[in-house]
Amino acid sequence: MAGLDALPINPDLVWDYEIPDDEYQDEAFRRWYIARVLTRGRLEDIRELGLRTIYAYLPHLVLPDRVRQFWEWYFSFPDVRLRHGFADTPSA
Repeated sequence: MAGLDALPINPDLVWDYEIPDDEYQDEAFRRWYIARVLTRGRLEDIRELGLRTIYAYLPHLVLPDRVRQFWEWYFSFPDVRLRHGFADTPSA
């Protein structure tokens, strides 16, 4: 997952964390922030991340069970994966 573009950050979701500059967004920050969006973000924040990012990072995120179950359920549909160009299921 390294080498991806910097994530768009909503400062309202990062009240307790210093936002790193784009070039310093390491994997730990990316995983933390994506999990924060999925647990506390708005629809606009999810759209900013994009489903490809969520799909790619989902197996690596620490999430409440109900949040993880929702996203795993959503991505379990073949038509959803096909519509968004996901050739496989997220790796565990």
